[in-house]
Amino acid sequence: MEISTKLFNQRAVQQFSRMNEDIQNLQNRVATGKNILRASDDPIAAVNLSVAKEQKELIERFEKNAASARQTLDLTDGALQQAVNVVTRITELAIQAGNDTYGVQDRKAIETEVDELTNVLVSIANTRDSSGQSIFGGFKTDIDAFKVHLDGNITYQGDTGQRSLQLSENMPVTTSLDGANAFMRVETAKGSLSVFDMLKSAKSAISSAASAHKQATSTGSALVEFTLPRDPIGWKFSITGSKGTAEISADISTGNIAALSAAINTQTSSTGVAAAVDTNGALKLTENFNGEIKMSHVEISGVNFAEEEVEYFANFTSYDGTGEIVGEVRKLTDMDQIVGTSVNNLNATLNHISSQMAFVGAQINKVDSQSQVLSERKITVDEKISEIGDADLTELVTQLKSLILNRDAAQQAFVKIGQQSLFDYLR
Repeated sequence: MEISTKLFNQRAVQQFSRMNEDIQNLQNRVATGKNILRASDDPIAAVNLSVAKEQKELIERFEKNAASARQTLDLTDGALQQAVNVVTRITELAIQAGNDTYGVQDRKAIETEVDELTNVLVSIANTRDSSGQSIFGGFKTDIDAFKVHLDGNITYQGDTGQRSLQLSENMPVTTSLDGANAFMRVETAKGSLSVFDMLKSAKSAISSAASAHKQATSTGSALVEFTLPRDPIGWKFSITGSKGTAEISADISTGNIAALSAAINTQTSSTGVAAAVDTNGALKLTENFNGEIKMSHVEISGVNFAEEEVEYFANFTSYDGTGEIVGEVRKLTDMDQIVGTSVNNLNATLNHISSQMAFVGAQINKVDSQSQVLSERKITVDEKISEIGDADLTELVTQLKSLILNRDAAQQAFVKIGQQSLFDYLR
């Protein structure tokens, strides 16, 4: 087969072009430090590299979620700690107010501080994150979680939603607490109550601390005068005499306490205390053995909090053997009106908030633990990407030098051959 000079030149030029392309490709790989510049360089390795890069991008998204979750949880934990500090201070003030050495003005000052601390707690409960979202609002993040009404009542405006973020393909983390669980559901002996109701009750108990008593005693006899509504209301209390203690309960109303007298008399054999209704409608108590009478732990139906103005109560007056009044008249009313009860409720509030903090702390630990796992996963993926995609510069430079040497030698040979003519072959 004959090969013309034109065809020979074309093929030589094509070969030199391919060699230059290979040289340029190697030069680019050396310059970038990457082994694969195009999928055609190594299709299988390119696919593996693409998968590894997608995995790295996924891990980086999880890391961003972890950082965002940590920031929100830290903010929530800090808010709850501030709430604990506020409730602790109010508890201290309530205990102080229960001290008999405090006067009316002292308790007024304490009430003022409780008001201010309640406002602080509302502000804490309405905390927003760096993006302006309410951290205790549930899914309703664009409004204040709690609202203070004109009558002083504080209500929750959010919902019970709890936001979350993914820390891995199958691991979510809760990043928020809804205000209903955080502040509105403190478990007490009378059911689930709100933190703000507790604070309001504590303030009312402080206000009446000087007048309200949880018990009253008398030796021999006593007179109990009730302030009651027109409609019957349930009263429950303990009566103690020389023979023991009994729980008394009855529905009574203004001018109608006969049922209460009867209830006490059914327990006389257990207590030693007898009762009768005098001509003025008051309850007269007599200890049959001239021992001590004690009336304590009053519970009134429908009264779940301390009230600013005590509506229903009983005045307990002690008498001696000659019928003379002994000591001061003591006002007995629902136990919720007593400072000690408010202190117990505030302690329950502290325990409740502490349990919420424990939950948040568990989520923070979860984030920290998973962040470490993500960091290790990312290192592994980075190593794989480097193994597949990073170039071996020593090997590439050697190949590059070899290609350049071969190209230059081929070009010199081509030039020398191209200078010859037919007459050179006929010699």
